[in-house]
Amino acid sequence: MITLRYSGARLLAGISAGVMLLAGCGGNDEAATSSAAPATPRDQLLLSESEFPAGTKKVDLPKDRLETAAADLAGTQQNSTITPADCVSTQQDMGTATKNLLGEAAVAGATDDKAGLMFVEFVAGRTADLAQITDGNKKCGEVSATSTVEGKQITSVVKVENLAAPAGLKGAEAIVYRSVSTSTVGTGKPLTSTAYQGMAVLRGTTVVVRVAALKDSLDEAAFEKFFVDAVEKVRKAA
Repeated sequence: MITLRYSGARLLAGISAGVMLLAGCGGNDEAATSSAAPATPRDQLLLSESEFPAGTKKVDLPKDRLETAAADLAGTQQNSTITPADCVSTQQDMGTATKNLLGEAAVAGATDDKAGLMFVEFVAGRTADLAQITDGNKKCGEVSATSTVEGKQITSVVKVENLAAPAGLKGAEAIVYRSVSTSTVGTGKPLTSTAYQGMAVLRGTTVVVRVAALKDSLDEAAFEKFFVDAVEKVRKAA
C-alpha cells in the first residue's frame, strides 16, 4: 500500500530527520554536572509519562518499526529526484544514520490530542556529529524531493529555520531547528506539518526531542521546556 509506505517514511523523517540533516546550533559554556556515561539503564533515562508535558498520553513507538522506516527512507531517497542536486548524498545518508542512532537508543512518545501535538524523545548510547548536521543545514536549508511509488508521484518540500538552543541546557553541545514540511501524494491535497527538534550531546549520549503538529505554528516555549527536561534527566542520572 502506497499510503502505508509513504506514512512510514514521513513518521521516521518527522522523528529524527535532523540526525544527519537540517539543524541550527547553540548552547552556553557552563560545565555539565558529569561527563561520565550514566550507569542508569537507557530506558530509564527517558522522561516518564508523568514527566512528559501536561495533557499528554504516552504512545507505543516500537523501535524496530522506526529502524525499518529509516531503512525504507534511505531506499526511497535513492530513487528520488532531489533539488538542489548537491543535497542528494546528504539525503541518502539521512536514513542510514538515523537507523544507526536508533539501533542504540531507547524511545518514548506521547500525544496531546486536544492540541494535536506529537512529542517524541530518544536517548542513544552514542554521540551524533552535530557539526556535520550544522554543515548539512547550511548546504540544504530548503530541499525538495520527487519520486514515484506504485504509480503515484510524491513531492515533498522541507524548509528549516535555525534557532538558538535554550540557555537552560547548561553548556551541553546542542542544536535546534524549526521545520515546515509540505508533501503531496499524486493529485491529493498538500499536507503541511510544523515541528521543533532539538539534539544534545552529553555524557556519551545523544538526546533527541521533537514536537510536531499538522498546523502552521507551535508553542516554542513548551518545546524548550520539553528539551531541557529531557537533557536534565540524563545530566543528573547516576
